[in-house]
Amino acid sequence: MMKKINWRLWAPFIVVATLFTNSLYAETPKLSSFNADYIVYRAGKKHGEANRYLKITEQGYQAGYSSDISWMIFSDSRRETSDFILEDGRIKPLRYTMQRSGTGPDRYYELNLDRQQNILREGKNRKPKDVSWQEDWLDQISYQLQLALDLKAGQTEFHYNVLNRHGDSKMYHYKVVAEEMLPLPYGNIKTLRIARIEQNSDKQIYAWVAPELDYMLVRLWRGEDNVEQFDVQLHKLDFTPAIQASASP
Repeated sequence: MMKKINWRLWAPFIVVATLFTNSLYAETPKLSSFNADYIVYRAGKKHGEANRYLKITEQGYQAGYSSDISWMIFSDSRRETSDFILEDGRIKPLRYTMQRSGTGPDRYYELNLDRQQNILREGKNRKPKDVSWQEDWLDQISYQLQLALDLKAGQTEFHYNVLNRHGDSKMYHYKVVAEEMLPLPYGNIKTLRIARIEQNSDKQIYAWVAPELDYMLVRLWRGEDNVEQFDVQLHKLDFTPAIQASASP
């Protein structure tokens, strides 16, 4: 019987959610609703499932992520949402939530971005966080949506100012590094491979997006010292293209 939990081995599964979202995109600054199912692998074996969605709301948009993962005696179930608006091709987050349960303590996190007063509020009680407001903030879900929009616009290198679940920000750097034909449970598809660029890090993160699916995220791979920690692959996808606005005469 295992007496000590090796959290270092379990941690890579937990971070799946922080990396797991992008969007479908129309020529005009609109987003397409979608629902995508994924299989989570490690060393070629299935260890769980994940889902991502994007829907239109009265306020703007909501993107969501959920996963249920198990490995040996460990389990991790989580739900994340990001509510945001889209202005001039830029995503502006309004509210982010994350609920986690499974091995270890349950957790709940919430961020509210008050854009009228330029205040970041943290937790269920929406306590103001003592930080200077930054207009380019994105949350753990919405930054991947912005990456999809920027890819659609022809960019190949990206920097995003991302808030973590505690409301602290960090600059994320990504770059397109290759074009690849990828075999997936969903089928064979042409993709762009994107790498996260980090200095002095032993972690490797690669994401594959499919231009023919409006830059949908179709695979995510993470390693440490070039040893695979998880491999998440698209299994099923349904989406509703956004209605494009008519061009001005």
